[in-house]
Amino acid sequence: MCLSFVQETAAQVIYTSNPKGGRWSDPSTWTVTGQKTGSKVPTNEVSRRGDNNSNIIVINSPVILDRDYTVDGKDGHMTITSAGSLVEDGTDRRLDFAEKMGSDENRLLLNGRLAVSSISFMKADATINAPMEADCSIAVGNNATLTIGSTVAIDGNLVVRQGNPSLVGAGQLAIGGCVMTIDQGVQRGLFGSDLRVCLGGKSTNCGTENLKGMSCNDRVREAIAVNDCSPLPVQLVSFAARSTGGQVYLQWATASEINSASFAVERSVDGHSFEQVALVAAAGTSSARRNYTTTDAQPQPGMNYYRLRQVDLDGKTAYSQVLPVDVSSGEARQQMDVYGSLAGQPSLNVTMRVNGQCQAIRVLDSMGRLLYTDQLPANATGSVSRQLPLTASKPGIYIVQALTSEGVVSRRVLVHE
Repeated sequence: MCLSFVQETAAQVIYTSNPKGGRWSDPSTWTVTGQKTGSKVPTNEVSRRGDNNSNIIVINSPVILDRDYTVDGKDGHMTITSAGSLVEDGTDRRLDFAEKMGSDENRLLLNGRLAVSSISFMKADATINAPMEADCSIAVGNNATLTIGSTVAIDGNLVVRQGNPSLVGAGQLAIGGCVMTIDQGVQRGLFGSDLRVCLGGKSTNCGTENLKGMSCNDRVREAIAVNDCSPLPVQLVSFAARSTGGQVYLQWATASEINSASFAVERSVDGHSFEQVALVAAAGTSSARRNYTTTDAQPQPGMNYYRLRQVDLDGKTAYSQVLPVDVSSGEARQQMDVYGSLAGQPSLNVTMRVNGQCQAIRVLDSMGRLLYTDQLPANATGSVSRQLPLTASKPGIYIVQALTSEGVVSRRVLVHE
């Protein structure tokens, strides 16, 4: 990869995709905040001091990846929202989540589709709540943890490097090729106890040219707790959620069902821990389109996250993508994502999509005490990205409130050391 150099020390920059989306390398695809000069698109520039950019990438619309990219630096990470997607342009592309000095961290929050030829996670965690597809390979290593709540499909090989990586969660992992390792041990702990794994086992040559000393390891089948290559019981074609009158109305449709038993609607306030709020009986077996609806009458104030757990008559399950819904006077039309870091200069990075005007953003501690207020300019509408100083400078729960012309959007965030 060819690296360019900039004169100033690389600073953390937020790239937020515009509503229409577009190609990765097109400046019109992005709204850029946190810098005065520099690239108008995400790149892997390196400063004269050798610092990697800690770019924050927020994708909330369809984006086409037309170059290789590495999520790198001290605090760099990527969020793909339920309204967004990242798909390569027809050329084999690489998307790497590089390791971080010190403790590993969540480099990827996936709530929308990701489809790239080759993906790697090295000392970089990921939360996968929507389909992730790799035409060639996925590589993991150095204590990386992938929490899979949806489906991960690899046409080629899963490459397991040293350092005890793990793939956990209650989703499904389908590997068309084999699992490549350095030694031929069982690799206990590689797969979580609830993860459904389908291992094809036939090696492919894609992405193997630089894997010296690694080979297919068939003994990893002994590490699979739930061996499942059966098709999913339900073909889900749509899933939507919206807030109306303090309640959340959910609707979904299936194209076909095979021995389906029920749909459990699950809700979360942090996008990670879910609880069941409704149970809807399924059609059983059907080749015709089926429509379903239900209502969450008591959502939590602020941001709520919803997913479907599809259950068949044999007890097998599969999960839908995760949908965010803001339950406030602004309802589901406004979205907000918050990421906090205590590294370097402690700060909170806020990205929003609003229909009206965003007038101010406030930061409060867990007791509701005001810590900081950011007054926004009069033209702060549409996609808004801000980096706010975290004056408390200690780990814990913080509350971020955005005051808009259509109501208040609130989000709690847990900030680690």
